[in-house]
Amino acid sequence: MIQLRKWYPFVFPTPYDIRAIASERRAERLDAEYKQAVEAEKVSKAVDALEIELYNKRARQRTIELEIFNNTRHFDKYV
Repeated sequence: MIQLRKWYPFVFPTPYDIRAIASERRAERLDAEYKQAVEAEKVSKAVDALEIELYNKRARQRTIELEIFNNTRHFDKYV
């Protein structure tokens, strides 16, 4: 007589701790979210720096335009 376990031995699954797996996945997800948040913060700081630089350039250009306009009016008095 052929015994079933001789040809097909029983392989019992390894016991998995569901809570450990869930906590590992949660830790991975939180790490990924943290990395995304850090990257978003870097981008936000870069955009803010560029906005400030652009604002300063525009202000400087307007100041130069006003100085040029005021100088011509000043020279008109002497002419």
